[in-house]
Amino acid sequence: MRKLLLAVMALLTVQISSAKLNVGDDVYLPELVSLETGEAIDLSQYKGKVLFVEFWASWCTTCAKSFPTYNKIHKALDSDKYMMISINTDKKEKDAHKFLKNTPADFLVVRDTEKTAVKKYEPKGYPVGYIVNKAGKIVAIEESQPEYEELKALLEGLM
Repeated sequence: MRKLLLAVMALLTVQISSAKLNVGDDVYLPELVSLETGEAIDLSQYKGKVLFVEFWASWCTTCAKSFPTYNKIHKALDSDKYMMISINTDKKEKDAHKFLKNTPADFLVVRDTEKTAVKKYEPKGYPVGYIVNKAGKIVAIEESQPEYEELKALLEGLM
């Protein structure tokens, strides 16, 4: 029992220390630039929905493996109640476009040109996704390639 408790505490410590914003914190939704249109998008317009706020970079092979799962989840969930916001952190926009040409996204992809979101969340690895309830609180952090059924069930449970 003691070993189990120590293992759980170690896992929670790793999760808590891997990002500045943690479970229980308010989500941060700045204005970022759409990779599709180049226009600024005020992400705060999505408050009140269940959110999956995900960070990625073009060099991340696990990110490329995650996008098909994200596409499938995005198609399966009600867009009136749920929104996926994918935040690219590449230094060069052309790298993000090349990635998306090979690994298309059916969800909103924005670029953090000023590193506004990166500075607030401080993700330590990619991909990392913040699952946010309707009240705007981070309820879980996904720090690996997600499993479709597990992530979909978690998001649906918050709707």
